[in-house]
Amino acid sequence: MVPVNHRAVVPGRSGRTPLRSPVVADVLVTAIVLGLSVWNSVKNPYLGPAAPWANLLLAALVPLPLLARRRVPEAVLAVALVAKVLQISYFALPFAFYAEGAYRGPHSRRTVWVTAAAGLLAVVPWTAGPWTHPRMLLGSILVNFVLAILVPLLLGLYQGERRAVLAGLMERAERAEREQRLRAEAARAEERQRIASEMHDVVSHQVSLIVVHAGALATVAHDPKVTAEAAQIIQTAGRQALTELREMLGLLKSGPDTAAGAADGDGTADGDGAAQPAADGAAVGRIAALADSSRAAGLPVTLHSEGEPRALAEQVERAAYRVVQEALTNVHKHAPGAATDIRVTYRPDALSVNVTNGPAGRPADRSPDGEGPLLPSGGHGLIGLAERVRLAGGDLDAGPRDDGGFHVSATLPAPPRTAD
Repeated sequence: MVPVNHRAVVPGRSGRTPLRSPVVADVLVTAIVLGLSVWNSVKNPYLGPAAPWANLLLAALVPLPLLARRRVPEAVLAVALVAKVLQISYFALPFAFYAEGAYRGPHSRRTVWVTAAAGLLAVVPWTAGPWTHPRMLLGSILVNFVLAILVPLLLGLYQGERRAVLAGLMERAERAEREQRLRAEAARAEERQRIASEMHDVVSHQVSLIVVHAGALATVAHDPKVTAEAAQIIQTAGRQALTELREMLGLLKSGPDTAAGAADGDGTADGDGAAQPAADGAAVGRIAALADSSRAAGLPVTLHSEGEPRALAEQVERAAYRVVQEALTNVHKHAPGAATDIRVTYRPDALSVNVTNGPAGRPADRSPDGEGPLLPSGGHGLIGLAERVRLAGGDLDAGPRDDGGFHVSATLPAPPRTAD
């Protein structure tokens, strides 16, 4: 079973302090720039295009667009550049270029560098005086362009890329969590399917025999000896079903690996309800026990073994056993009384198991009195059997015969079992 971890904690996703809130940060930056602009205008009332009171008003209005710097950084930058050219305020320009790099940079680098060029044109002196003094020109460019434009722009680009990387990591963590949850759900579904398959294999055959013998009791009630024999068979089959069910539940509690191996092969019960081990070459003997139990239930079964029995891989022997078990169960359900032939053939490189039956001795799927179905059928037995044979490396073929009967044939790889 795949465990589901708690949600991964990504830096910047949770635990954000109030000062790091975007709204609070924008208001704080705007307030700082507003205070500096007003202070500078008060100290230099004629710094601007209009009268002192108008310059003071413009200096107070220029920082306000910084509140929208995350959404429309170009518009905010245009206002800051105009304020710089008109000498209204210098303080909004670095924050505007930082916003351009941080919030536009991850989406459009070309736009960022175009705005940087516009900033360079805005701060380059247009009078002839500075150009005649290279040192003065260099100092002006260093202060006005490098420190006020280029450095904030680069810092903004770094912050924007860092934010984009964190967002990518967050998305990757969420995607990994979704994939892990899907794997856990798939593992649970696979485990439920495995448990259903094991319960079907372990219990279905014995319960089918119980139902068949219980249905026959009504017809032999006048003969105490036959009734006692039928009751004894029902008791034995019921004890065996309970034993296998108890072992199956215990193995499922101990873990899927143990259950998958032991429940299929090592924990199969014999006719007395005791579990018998999977000894070397035990497939034919265990299949013979299945034939005997079906024969005791009134089903004419013949068993033929060809070739020299030998020890095979446990998975192959378990699959062969389940093929015969499922085929006999289906004969009891759908063709009660039909002559059934089991043929086990040991070949040099394969094991063939064939179970064929003729037409039903009485109408299929009907009880002896004809009032209802003999045994319920979910229609999933052969599907699960085909999957079991496939996992063992073999092939399964099942279908109706021309004479009205049915056949189930499996071919399994048969390399000798390696010694531990």
